[in-house]
Amino acid sequence: MTSKMFNFDDEFKLGIDSVDQEHQVLVDLLNQVYELIGEGKRDEARKYFNETLSRYVHEHFSHEEAFMEQIGFPQIEEHRKIHENFRNSFEALRPSIESADDTAFRKALNDAFTWIITHIGKTDKRYARFYHASRLS
Repeated sequence: MTSKMFNFDDEFKLGIDSVDQEHQVLVDLLNQVYELIGEGKRDEARKYFNETLSRYVHEHFSHEEAFMEQIGFPQIEEHRKIHENFRNSFEALRPSIESADDTAFRKALNDAFTWIITHIGKTDKRYARFYHASRLS
């Protein structure tokens, strides 16, 4: 039986298909890491996390920022800084994770999980509200 660390419930969906799909992929990546850990494959989980999440975060952030530019979101610079802080924090942990530092791996996993809840669940909803409101006017 596989268990998930996180379910991508409706409360996290923004109603913007392309963004919701990318957020779902992010959640799926984290759930895959959690599953590997649950199977006792910690080294494989660490490697998967380091390789896939890093690449995906960069890709997703650039897509999200391009979307915010496209819709004229007025708080885009503030949002970019939030992305940059997360990227920098994650990239700082990568070498430690690669060298099998479990503390760094746990911190990075916790940061990624927290990011989903706080960033997708709250911060991203700001530009989603702006987007949906602008489509109504």
